[in-house]
Amino acid sequence: MRLTTFALAATLAVAACTRQAPPAVDTAADVAAINAVRAREVAALSSGNIDSALAVYTSDVQMMSPNEEIIVGSAALRTWFENFLATATVTARYTSSVIDVSGDLAVDRYTGELTMTPKAAGAAPMTEVIKGVHVMRRQADGSWRIAQDVWNADAAPPPPPPAR
Repeated sequence: MRLTTFALAATLAVAACTRQAPPAVDTAADVAAINAVRAREVAALSSGNIDSALAVYTSDVQMMSPNEEIIVGSAALRTWFENFLATATVTARYTSSVIDVSGDLAVDRYTGELTMTPKAAGAAPMTEVIKGVHVMRRQADGSWRIAQDVWNADAAPPPPPPAR
């Protein structure tokens, strides 16, 4: 009995030592799909197409935009987009992105520029440098959508000193 127990323990120890690391996961297709979601988001905002913009978000989305209360769910996000796009035309672009994929979740840390041109006559456009995080969730059909969107704007540079 002792010899059998020793043999079993030795076999398990050898098996544990020779276990191979799990194969590397190729996330290139996921990263490409997430980049496409970001491109669709920008195109939808720039065109003012709210339905298309909402299509990149999950129905239970949580958005935290600068200086506002948290927005939860697609109905609340629709209202936010309607109010936002009623006052300004938006042009957006991402300037950098780092995406980490882990299973059915991904984190996209990004920077970008958001230019808002007020619809009021004579109002000047304003461009903000932004940074943020998208938490993406893979859907049942394999597509990716934004589940959480947290972003803010860099501080505007101080005004120039008065002329002397």
